[in-house]
Amino acid sequence: MKKFFTIIFNMFLLSHISAQTNSYTISMGPNYANQIFFSMQNGEIANVNNEDWDIAFSTDAFSSTIRINDGKGVELHTYHLGDTSSWININNSITNNLTNPMYNSDSDWSIGAFDVNTTTGLDYGWGVYSMVSHNIIGDSLFIIKTINGNYKKLWMESKSSGDYFFKYANIDGSNLVNQTVSASNYGSKNLIYFSLDQNTIIDREPDSNLWDITFTKYITDYPSPQGGMVPYPVTGVLSNNNIEIAKATGIANPMSYTDYSLHAFETDINSIGYDWKSYQGTYVIDVNRCYFVRDLSQNIWRIIFSGFDGMSTGNIEFNTTLVSNTSSKNIKGVNTFEVFPNPTNGNTNLIYDVESKENIVEIYNMTGEKIYTHSLLSNGLQTLELPTNYISKGIYFVIITDNKNTLSRKKLIIQ
Repeated sequence: MKKFFTIIFNMFLLSHISAQTNSYTISMGPNYANQIFFSMQNGEIANVNNEDWDIAFSTDAFSSTIRINDGKGVELHTYHLGDTSSWININNSITNNLTNPMYNSDSDWSIGAFDVNTTTGLDYGWGVYSMVSHNIIGDSLFIIKTINGNYKKLWMESKSSGDYFFKYANIDGSNLVNQTVSASNYGSKNLIYFSLDQNTIIDREPDSNLWDITFTKYITDYPSPQGGMVPYPVTGVLSNNNIEIAKATGIANPMSYTDYSLHAFETDINSIGYDWKSYQGTYVIDVNRCYFVRDLSQNIWRIIFSGFDGMSTGNIEFNTTLVSNTSSKNIKGVNTFEVFPNPTNGNTNLIYDVESKENIVEIYNMTGEKIYTHSLLSNGLQTLELPTNYISKGIYFVIITDNKNTLSRKKLIIQ
């Protein structure tokens, strides 16, 4: 039986590898209204409205990061005329004296606009860590312009046990809202989002183990015609945490270039960024450039951009090629991982070889909901029948984990 499944797996793996060059056209929509989350292995994971949120909170229990939707026009200013005791003193005149807006880092997800004034020690920018309560206590007031252009005053009061407590109101103090966001309830995602105008928590991001890169608008330092660099909104690509990117430029024929070992892999989230295109009356793609992406499963992919329509459609064209497949290698203890048949209209088989008794298989739907889990044996090549006959038609993700980290993943189509 083991020999049979070894032959089946090897045949399937060869056909799978040969099919791993894909061409894509994705659409962010007119005026880049949407954000796209993309998996190198599985393609577009989510295409979501990017104009319905203002601030985003890190779900990590040990993080104080709060980001803003700066690429779509949200602005954040520190109230510089007093500390939190000055809440009642803020009035409409302050909007005439706002300077030096704060923006998110475009190289690190952990540095948001609220965090840019972080100093050494226990000061986290918007608040200070208390050695007594072990909470972060807000010590700053902010003026924020929402995505709809409304100015509000805002006080991040504290973070306690994964919950962010804050209040905000119109500049004149009217429409006061006290709000709590329990970010720890969304721990499978990097961020949980919030609309100040709608007073709504927005769960818009896929689980962090399902995507590698995102197409979005963000603020970066951009060359000014007058010299120097200025903050400017751009449309480009940011990578997920723990994704590594290597850039290869000046390549005569990127479509046949695979020597990723000659290029340094970086973890800055803007390692792909926006400058694979330039505006010269129309958008022109750098045809002598490619990127190599080491994904969450440690596979290495080449990505080459071939078209960019601009804000009229938000369409982006590119292709991806698998150049180093770790499916048949011992990466983090996974020697073999395949799902067969796939697509399926009944049950399907997981073919696997893992080295740890701690490994489990999980199935997630497109919204990130886990719908199946099962422990895996660690005695060489094994098969496990997955009860997909009882799952609704659609696209799913089969993931092998060590109860904490994603080790490998596959897209599963149920017809």
